[in-house]
Amino acid sequence: MERKEMLRQLIGRLSRGEDMQAVREDFKRHFQDVPADEIAAAERLLMDEGMPVEEVQRMCDVHASLFDGAVRQPEEAPAGHPLFVFRRENEGLESFLDAMLLPVFEAWHMIGGEDAREGLLAALRELAKVDRHYRRKENLFFPYLEKAGVSGPPKVMWGVDDEIRALIKSSTAAVEAGRREEATALIPQMLEKLRAMIRKENEILIPLLANHLTEQDFKTVAGESAQIGFAFADGVEGASLSDTRAYSRGSGDAAEAAVSAPIRLPSGGFTAEELTALLNTLPCDVTFVGADDRVHFFSEQKKRVFPRTRTIIGRRVADCHPPRSLPRVEALIRAFREGRKDSETYWIQRGGAFVLIRYYAVRSPEGEYLGVLECTEEISALRALEGEKTLMS
Repeated sequence: MERKEMLRQLIGRLSRGEDMQAVREDFKRHFQDVPADEIAAAERLLMDEGMPVEEVQRMCDVHASLFDGAVRQPEEAPAGHPLFVFRRENEGLESFLDAMLLPVFEAWHMIGGEDAREGLLAALRELAKVDRHYRRKENLFFPYLEKAGVSGPPKVMWGVDDEIRALIKSSTAAVEAGRREEATALIPQMLEKLRAMIRKENEILIPLLANHLTEQDFKTVAGESAQIGFAFADGVEGASLSDTRAYSRGSGDAAEAAVSAPIRLPSGGFTAEELTALLNTLPCDVTFVGADDRVHFFSEQKKRVFPRTRTIIGRRVADCHPPRSLPRVEALIRAFREGRKDSETYWIQRGGAFVLIRYYAVRSPEGEYLGVLECTEEISALRALEGEKTLMS
């Protein structure tokens, strides 16, 4: 019997409610250590056989406890490496739970009082920063695993992450409202799931990432991480923002290498057909005037706010406006070019239409003036929106 099939059977026995200790004894008889990929394959087999991802997700904590300490671990990553930072954040989170959140929870649960309630509320609000840790995992790590065909753990973990987020939100609301009984029921559940996720990230996710991501992949992750942020590793040597930036230095255009397309950009790529269709699908009409003050491009939506013809390409922007409005146009371009302004907004009303016209200075990363972007959109329908819409029509 293949190892992954044996693992699948062990996980299946847990899911059917068999005693954890009995299953662990069988596990120990057959496995000294387990590659993380075999655990991922076993979870994938369960889902392929029809077990809903929600059921695998429900058993996630139990599965993690089965493999606790048995998964083959990679060598410690260097300072600034995303896996080094990720592990340090988990250590910081566990310390925060033990030293900060648990004491104030027990104080409010056992004694009550406004000071204890306020202390617990502050700790829960600080705990909400774990969302940064989870979003980096979901948006930076998971795409690489999915490209490698490792889809089970990301789906399961993301679902549990959302459960943890919901428990933090519900616990905070209960404490804010002074509902001690409700908070006393919710917070232990939340703590149990947080600790189980720490264990699964350290024991299973980190080895999977070490197996499937290249050095260039990790440099890309390090370079992008600051956009989402960090949590619970403040002051930890090797886990600061400057450490991650130092590690990512020299990462180059990783996305360019990852996309096979004739038009390559730092964050992706297109075919000419895709880019044309994308620009023509934008909800606003766009026109780009280059640094030479000539029209370089305009989008061709089916329903443009103002008509444009291809004969304007290459035309001086001064020749595209009537004499009476030319001074205002030239003054705006001059302000953009000199760096005195970065944007300007106008709006006009015609009949039932409300037209928003926005201008933006386009600059290189070094601040060099490259031209002007004009965005025009009819927004009367947007102005009439009320309430919320969260479901598809």
